[in-house]
Amino acid sequence: MPITIQAIIAQIERAALGQLAEYTTCVDGQRITIKRALAEGAAPPPPPVQTTPLPESPDAAVRAPLGGLCHLRPEPGEAPFVQPGDQVAPGQTICLIEAMKMMTPIPAETGGTIEAVLVADGETIAAGTPLMRVRP
Repeated sequence: MPITIQAIIAQIERAALGQLAEYTTCVDGQRITIKRALAEGAAPPPPPVQTTPLPESPDAAVRAPLGGLCHLRPEPGEAPFVQPGDQVAPGQTICLIEAMKMMTPIPAETGGTIEAVLVADGETIAAGTPLMRVRP
């Protein structure tokens, strides 16, 4: 099935709302990459976020159950849900994933200490992406 203009416009609006310099998504099995042109005299976007390698134990990484935009804060300008060094309880919300204009809270699977945040706020992620490393 071909990509419709409405689907492309929806993805452009999604990228603009997230103030993203680049946004990649799949629509009807076809990959779309949207890149924002820099305004004259504007600074280039920051370099990609370097992620921390995962520990040997896969149980220590909280992984995304679905793809979408990862939000580390409840609202823009507010404090993050968690930061490295924070203690979390099982079920505590550690981030949100926005997909199809729906916000899905992502809970800590176990209690422990946040060792590392492996994604950037507003980053487009795929299902299964490691989000955070938690030390029980």
